[in-house]
Amino acid sequence: MRLLEAILSILAWIGISLWTALLTLPIALVYLVHPLVDPDLKLTHGLASIWGRGLVSLAPGSTVYVTGQEHLPRGRPVILMANHQSYVDVPVLYFLKRQFKWMADEPLFRIPFFGWSMQMAGYIPVRRGDSKFGLRSLEQARAWLTRGIPILIFPEGTRSHTGVLGRFQTGGFRLAAQTRTPIVPVVVIGTRQLLPRGSWIFRLGVKLQLRVLPPVVPSDSGLREVRQLAVKVRSEMKRAYRQGIQEYRAGRLKS
Repeated sequence: MRLLEAILSILAWIGISLWTALLTLPIALVYLVHPLVDPDLKLTHGLASIWGRGLVSLAPGSTVYVTGQEHLPRGRPVILMANHQSYVDVPVLYFLKRQFKWMADEPLFRIPFFGWSMQMAGYIPVRRGDSKFGLRSLEQARAWLTRGIPILIFPEGTRSHTGVLGRFQTGGFRLAAQTRTPIVPVVVIGTRQLLPRGSWIFRLGVKLQLRVLPPVVPSDSGLREVRQLAVKVRSEMKRAYRQGIQEYRAGRLKS
């Protein structure tokens, strides 16, 4: 089984590389004319979504289920916050089928084709440990929210080493409190089992699930409630994640 997974993973990585390079061309063409036809870069995000969902189809035997989509409001900005288990989280989150702008590690934007497409889609680079760069990133995020475009953040800042939710950084919660923007938690289940951190081999036939939780709306307290917001959102995500993992292990994970 391990040999079969390794062979299929090599083929999958080749397909992922070719698919990524192929989708960069239409993204670039749309980007060139976006000031006239696509000022909010929605079309480029749409193409990126096609890229992401296509990548998941290359993972051997994997399927994605989404629950709680009724908690995703249309026509208004929100801050989406997702747990981070694996590199697979990125393409899987495109199954939300919503407009958003990622906030992602700045080194990712330097990767050929993949990083170029991220830049052209208007996604927001974040540099860890650089407070000035962080302030600029938050201002970019605030600008997109002002234009009605949701933001997607991994509040842990990096992939989990253990599978347990890590400590949440407060930048996204500060942004939510300042702008009075609802936070919509999204719990990702199964991606760690599909592609564990530190491994390049995909597991066969893994079921993946996105659980969209009810929005958490900041009060009028402003920055005074940043910590409480983080604690509340993390608590709800932790509970949903534990439940999802239990269902996954019992073979009951479903849409």
